Amino acid sequence: MWNKAREPIRLLMTPGPVEISPRVLSALARPEVYHYYKGFIDLFAETTEKMKRIYQTKNEVLIMQGEGVLGLEAAVLNTINPGDKVLVLDNGPFGKWFGIYVENAGGKPVYLTSPNNEAFYPEKLKEKLDVEKDIKAMTVVHCETPAGIRNPIKELCSIAKKKGILTIVDAVASLAGDDVKPDQWGIDLCCGASQKALSAPPGLTLLSVSKDAWEAIDNKKNPIKNSYVSIPDYRDTWVKEKRFPFTPMVSDIYALNEAADELLEEGLESSFKRHQIVADACREGAEKIGFKLWAKRREDASNTVTALQIPPLATDSEIVNHMVQKYGILIGGGYKETKGELLRIGHMGYHATLTNIMTTLAALEGTLADLKKKKPIAVPAK
Repeated sequence: MWNKAREPIRLLMTPGPVEISPRVLSALARPEVYHYYKGFIDLFAETTEKMKRIYQTKNEVLIMQGEGVLGLEAAVLNTINPGDKVLVLDNGPFGKWFGIYVENAGGKPVYLTSPNNEAFYPEKLKEKLDVEKDIKAMTVVHCETPAGIRNPIKELCSIAKKKGILTIVDAVASLAGDDVKPDQWGIDLCCGASQKALSAPPGLTLLSVSKDAWEAIDNKKNPIKNSYVSIPDYRDTWVKEKRFPFTPMVSDIYALNEAADELLEEGLESSFKRHQIVADACREGAEKIGFKLWAKRREDASNTVTALQIPPLATDSEIVNHMVQKYGILIGGGYKETKGELLRIGHMGYHATLTNIMTTLAALEGTLADLKKKKPIAVPAK
């Protein structure tokens, strides 16, 4: 009955999970193996090295056995002490979510908020840090998928590091689809995930850890040990002994390794360029059929997700449901604060092609025409 879970979807153009290639699907079907067999240990080590290349880092990269949120939570819980002030950059649901992790660690979140259709201006961060003192860490989302906004983490993290602030970045929806350079940009903990632009199944967190981050982890007053979110456990087992804190997800590692091969064969720069070309085509095409971008400034729009304003007299659910039922293409609506406010087209990883975007836009245009026949829709002027 597995196939009914996808009926009638023929093309997945959501903000993640995304379509994965036949090669990666085939890798998932490989026979299981005991995780302490030398062959799997070697494969895990090889996959870790490939992740370092994708992160463009010399730092340690951990592959944690859990969906990307595991890495976001672990990054905060393993570095923040009770009473620590943490600057939380909030221009969307995932940015705000970091504040909950800070509270769970006993820290004090200090919010710097921006509208969810705008990226953060570096000047705004400088002004905030001139006022707020004793900030221990800063959290920021690179691509805020619920709004399709890309924040300038290169500039933001550089400002924070100059003040000795630990930087924690959510790069879940940008890694492999957009440039991310932890070493050069001063990112101490950079969180990625398997199911977005890497085009592997959900289930794995990628986490690059800088020397400053390890120092913060080692100096934590009550370090987290023997826990699913423990970063030291991963270091003490895998990094030091080539063992695991618990049974790893063998099939997901097969798939991630294959997805990494596909990406590295294409080349990182080629992947970034492809995502940029497809993102531009998506936005230009959407505007031609009457949509307006959610992003206030075009340059703030993400390379991996495009968010569009919903035409008056239609709802996101009406558009999404009609589009998948008649045309077999699934896109996304809003999420949390943006629910009911916008539509989202994912163009990341394996499904980020001009053919897929043109097909999606044609289906979206057809959907508007179909719905207009049922009831008048005031499509925004071109």
